[in-house]
Amino acid sequence: MATIEEKRRRLDAKLQEMAEDGVLQSPSSATANFDPIDEERSVPEKTVLSPSSVQVAALSPSGEVSTIEEYRASYFVPLRIREKTSFTMNAETLEILRGVLQDLHERVSMVSYIDNIIREHLRAHRELLNQASAKQRRKTTIPL
Repeated sequence: MATIEEKRRRLDAKLQEMAEDGVLQSPSSATANFDPIDEERSVPEKTVLSPSSVQVAALSPSGEVSTIEEYRASYFVPLRIREKTSFTMNAETLEILRGVLQDLHERVSMVSYIDNIIREHLRAHRELLNQASAKQRRKTTIPL
């Protein structure tokens, strides 16, 4: 008959196995500096943000940014996230976004970068989405 210690070891091993189910064994820690845990921390003193710079800059009339400076002004703007949520995204896409932040040496968080991309996409397609949903709803879907 198994002793209590043997049962405990087997139980701990099974719990550890269950905890690791579906978890990547070697997560990328290379971008830890870009995705801080506390998004509500203040922006460093040397960075002065005007009210207009907190907003995501509009795209050019053609719908595309033409210089890296315009891209930086549009997508690498730090945000203060007050109501947080989590979501699942493709790991390959996340690695691509991390690579962009690393290669351009940007200090904006991954959360801000993704939020800016999604908000600009919604702004660019606001009319199309509102028209498509107007048949089903009485209110504006995207009020941006």
